[in-house]
Amino acid sequence: MFMLRKEIMIGLLIALMLSGAGVFILSTSLTPLEKKDVLLNDSFDIPGNAYENRTAWIGSSGEYIAFFTVSPGTIKFFPMTPPELSLWLEGKYEPAWIEKDHADLGMGLSIGEGEGHLLYFVFVNDDMFTKQVHVRVTRVWQELNYTGLLGGVTIILAAAIVSVIVIHWLRRPIFDST
Repeated sequence: MFMLRKEIMIGLLIALMLSGAGVFILSTSLTPLEKKDVLLNDSFDIPGNAYENRTAWIGSSGEYIAFFTVSPGTIKFFPMTPPELSLWLEGKYEPAWIEKDHADLGMGLSIGEGEGHLLYFVFVNDDMFTKQVHVRVTRVWQELNYTGLLGGVTIILAAAIVSVIVIHWLRRPIFDST
């Protein structure tokens, strides 16, 4: 009798621990994970009174972060589509430049629905001396942790199976009447 009660207590403890672990894993898996995909990561020099651009293929709608670092001096920056770049080079378009002086800048870009987009990240150096720029463009999205969800559900099911076994033990007669 003592051995049977000990087994039941161990079984209940295992079922409780599995349930707790399963619920914990399941609840933490419901928080979306931030995923990133680097589309452009480049360092380059811009001579005085010149511009440079780097391109990135934006393959889907979503949120993007353009981040750049500039050596001492002021730099102007603006992301442009191919038609905007053509118009700017022809002098028919003046973008709303983002100007930074020896600093880091991160800016969010929202790209709407549609096919892919080619974006030109244009940097203008209006000074007489060369400047160094580092640019990184990253796509950012949120995704559920499906592995954690599956693991949490599996552990909760294991706890249910252990509970069924424990309940079966409880229903067994303690003394055999034979």
